[in-house]
Parts: sequence; C-alpha cells; structure tokens
Amino acid sequence: MNNKYYEKIDYELLDRKTAYHGKRITVEELHYKNPRTNQMIYREHVLAGNAAIIVPVTDDGNFIMIREPRTPIGLKVLAFPAGMIEKGETAEEGAIRELEEETGYRAEYIKKMLEVYTEIGYSDEKIEIFLAKNLKYTHRHLDETEDIEVVRVPIEDAKEMLRKNEIITSTETVALLHYFMYGS
Repeated sequence: MNNKYYEKIDYELLDRKTAYHGKRITVEELHYKNPRTNQMIYREHVLAGNAAIIVPVTDDGNFIMIREPRTPIGLKVLAFPAGMIEKGETAEEGAIRELEEETGYRAEYIKKMLEVYTEIGYSDEKIEIFLAKNLKYTHRHLDETEDIEVVRVPIEDAKEMLRKNEIITSTETVALLHYFMYGS
C-alpha cells in the first residue's frame, strides 16, 4: 500500500500455531513482542482469504441483489452477489463467476471499484468490490447448499434503505456508499 498514513508493523513474531483449520477459515494464535515497550502481545487471527463482491446494475435502474440466509445472525439478509476467489483465478474472474452462479447474469462490463478489509482487528479477509453493467441473463449455477433468492432493487429504494439503516452488512454499505458518491 502506497499511503503516507500506513506503515508496516515492526512487532517481532515470537510464535504462531494453528488453533483450528476448517474448510473456509483457519484460526491462528500468535505471540508478538513490541520492540518499543518489550511488551508481549497475544493475538488470534482468522485467515479467511480473499473474496469478491459484485454490484450489478441493470439498464433500467435496478440493482440485482440476493437474499440469503446468514446463520451466524439468524437472518436472511439482502446482499450483493459475492464469493471466495478460488485458487488460480483473479478477483475479477471470481466476481464474474460468482455473479453468474448466484444470479444467472453475465456482465459485459465489469470494473473494480475498491477493496476493503472487513475485520482488521482479527481477520485478513480482503474484499474486492466490482461494478457490473450491461447484464445478460444466462442461467444460475448454485452450489448444492446455496439457498439464494434473486431480488431486483430499484436504485432509489437502495438509497433509502441505506439512509434508514436497513442495509445491515458492512460490505454492502461500503459498496453502496461508494456507488452513490462516485458512480461508475
């Protein structure tokens, strides 16, 4: 990152061990030493990999969104199509794949809007957010465990939902704020 407000951490890594390794995440326990204070620091990191989120915009002024059960919070939430970037593919390729898998739409135009780290206090997950336009319907390719409903949301409705705090997920909030501030 080329930003004068960020700098690399100079903590000394003393030890690292894997506490849990699952299908999607790995949890590590780490001990660091702060060289300025000699203080020992314990951290738990969730290694979640990278993902892509797609903001699909139709020619007639709608977002293509999905409603999907999210078991950690016990709700079906409104979100943009998203998924993990698979080994060997770029974030853009992952975005294109996930859009078609989850919604059935293929984008003739795709552009990276921004990237964010969702939970830097404990996770390395990086999300790359893409804008998709000139959508053509093909067909969906849901994974066997996916329970996804495709929802067309008028852009003005999404703006109002954002204002009323009815969009409750951080990545959708960031994506929508970026879209409304900077457009395409």
